[in-house]
Amino acid sequence: MIKENEKLDRREFLKRSTIATAGFTAGLGLNSAYASASKPETQIDKTANARILFLGTGAADWSSKYPPIERKLEKGQVRGLSSILVNDHILVDCGPTVIDAMKRFKVAPAEITDILLTHTHSDHFNKNTIMNIANARPANLAPLRFWAHPEALKYAPKSDRLKMCPAEIGKTFELGGLHITGLESNHTVGSSKEKPLYYLFENDTKQFLYATDGAWLLKSTWVHLRKKRLDAIIWDATVGERKGDSRIFEHNDLTMIRHMNRTLKNRKVLKPDSKIILTHMARTLHPPHHQLEKDLLPQGLIPAYDGMLVNLEN
Repeated sequence: MIKENEKLDRREFLKRSTIATAGFTAGLGLNSAYASASKPETQIDKTANARILFLGTGAADWSSKYPPIERKLEKGQVRGLSSILVNDHILVDCGPTVIDAMKRFKVAPAEITDILLTHTHSDHFNKNTIMNIANARPANLAPLRFWAHPEALKYAPKSDRLKMCPAEIGKTFELGGLHITGLESNHTVGSSKEKPLYYLFENDTKQFLYATDGAWLLKSTWVHLRKKRLDAIIWDATVGERKGDSRIFEHNDLTMIRHMNRTLKNRKVLKPDSKIILTHMARTLHPPHHQLEKDLLPQGLIPAYDGMLVNLEN
């Protein structure tokens, strides 16, 4: 369970926010699950793909209740709590909106083989979500694997349908043809010894980093990344353009992201054509989605939206 002081931290996040609106616009040549009722491809070679479906792109001040599936939504109108699905079977983060997002975007929980947890804040970690996915797997299949920092594993539900797997900082494990490394992020979970994680994904041809929650790359993480050549980076962009906000000490604003992008490109960690994608966007710190795209796409920054599908192999 989440410690009481962490619940207070989440409340403080909400209390300090102001009201903003949301909107929508077209994507940057990316696929939208809003625009199509068809199920994402399932017959894929998992050893040769790097597909990313955004199941949630919002920070903690978005609702923990996702709208009913009957309600038609436009891009960016609603943001679920941050989560992605990689290659149709690897889920990163498992907050309370994930199950409803799966229904909306036609993802079968039974097809999930692994959950990777960044950290145990309640917008990323929900025991009911974990068990709904674990129990959806047919009984004749191996249990759902749950990957997290060793200290975070202590808070996971106990079940024979769930296999605990430590994701230790700097150590690489292999899932379905992807090599995955947990890297330390600049984020905290109260007084816990837990270390929140970024995840680096690599296959034979593509590399991408999922970097949320957190602010600025820690030196140890930079040392690991500086010889990589990323095809995409997915940044925590909680604070947007707001100036003087203390959340920059564990979340990025856009100025910070621009500085890091410039350095990563200068050091060739980001390729000239790398996709730079923004997620974990606070409801109260960003303009409507159509304005985000108008402002950011010319800068080479892609604001993600729920249902956005990115295929790095294309």
